[in-house]
Amino acid sequence: MDLLVESFEAGQRILATRSAAARKIHGQYLTPPTVARYMADQLGTLPKKFSILDPAVGSGMLLCAVIERLINENITAEVQIDAYEIDPILYETAASTLERAQIEAEKRGLRLNVHVHCHDYVLAETSHRQQSLFTVMSEHLQWYDFIIANPPYFKLNSDDPRSKTSRALVGTHTNIYTLFMALAINSLAPSGKSVFIVPRSFCSGAYFAHFRSELAQQATVERLHLFESRGQNFEEVLQENVIVTFSQRDRHTSQTTPIVISTSQNGGDIENAEPRHVPASLVLHQHDRSMFYRLPTEDNDAMILRSFDGWNGSLHGYNMEVSTGRVVAFRAEAYLALFASEDAVPLLWMQHVKSGIVRYPLVELRKPQWIQQSPDTETLLVPVLNYVLLRRFSAKEEPRRLVAGAFLSDDFLSSTVGFENHLNYIYRKQDELSDAEVKGLTALYNSALFDRYFRITNGNTQVNAAELRSLPLPPLEIIQSIGAVCMSNPLVDVDQLVLDQLFEANLIPSDLLIAEKI
Repeated sequence: MDLLVESFEAGQRILATRSAAARKIHGQYLTPPTVARYMADQLGTLPKKFSILDPAVGSGMLLCAVIERLINENITAEVQIDAYEIDPILYETAASTLERAQIEAEKRGLRLNVHVHCHDYVLAETSHRQQSLFTVMSEHLQWYDFIIANPPYFKLNSDDPRSKTSRALVGTHTNIYTLFMALAINSLAPSGKSVFIVPRSFCSGAYFAHFRSELAQQATVERLHLFESRGQNFEEVLQENVIVTFSQRDRHTSQTTPIVISTSQNGGDIENAEPRHVPASLVLHQHDRSMFYRLPTEDNDAMILRSFDGWNGSLHGYNMEVSTGRVVAFRAEAYLALFASEDAVPLLWMQHVKSGIVRYPLVELRKPQWIQQSPDTETLLVPVLNYVLLRRFSAKEEPRRLVAGAFLSDDFLSSTVGFENHLNYIYRKQDELSDAEVKGLTALYNSALFDRYFRITNGNTQVNAAELRSLPLPPLEIIQSIGAVCMSNPLVDVDQLVLDQLFEANLIPSDLLIAEKI
């Protein structure tokens, strides 16, 4: 009897009766059995007596995986199990499944004390801990040796009761999954261990920077496993997922132990993942007082990170800035036009940006490619100058995350232009980018080298202005030199050109030149 598979299939049947929109609202994404078993293995050595928490138990997969492991390894343990589930139907399934698992375990000498609570974990935990603030004895609080969780995933409003009640304990959180993580980790016993499966945005998203910094002070990152194929583990999730394993650490020490990093396409091949031991300094990266988790998963990645970390250039350092297109189509709909007119100027969408170039207009584009120039649209338009345009979004499985095009003022006759909101544009403050700088930056952003660096440091399909500002750049003269070559030879191999120029300037190791794949 495979209770793990049964619990997963039961959960699937329940969620199949609900629309995708309803599942998304509640952040309900079940953990596949292979992933659940992997997460249970990440708990490490299981002692003869321990406590474990699953704050978002669903239909019970993760705890079933832990119990299955205890049975398979003949561990005769005494286990305190606490689980929370707010969905009453899933709660009934989890309670029933774990009761059956308890019976099977006891036949094999295990003693399980199982409590499944049909409550909102965040509200229950914050209420309990706030009450304990007024007591002297810390033993009134429940501490867990292990935490295992696939927390829900949805955005939190500031007026959400969960945000309000937890703020004093764990600060402000913009997504429910990091709030679950913060509260659960605060319940971890000294030397305890936790395993979470969460969106990769946790590793680098600006909204979670403060939480990552706080977490780095109290927990050691032991392992990070990246699922590179989006959506194959959890439908309707457009991000990569990551399994992260933490152990509790003294706040007065810093992490020095290497971090194990592995990767697989999806849950089906997770058992074949090859682990890499990477220095913590390469993974845990401090920038502008924010902590980021970088995931070097390939042979060249460590060399790429060390190279970029040695560069001192940046957009800000070169007096450049990046902004997001000002034209939000539905808000400016009254001013958009399908055809040119005397009072209309070009409106560029991300579809106009191809690899290296800007193609305008596009006959095949069924969007308004013009916007009226008037006092009402003055704040939506920018002067026709030299810009580097970058798409803000890439398709789920698009070959490159960074897609840039050179916008040169000589190619446009109007005095102003509109950039739609799905574009980022780079410009020089109080001056103008030269043609060589535009071409050079465009080549860098479109290169395999920069694309790989971006993938190591960011798992989202969205390219934010903040991420472009923090992206290291080589010296300005190198950018200009690359641009000059692109101008004289439009058909040049950009990938090889970038590698050659950076190697000649001793900005990357020679090993990268002969690598089969970057």
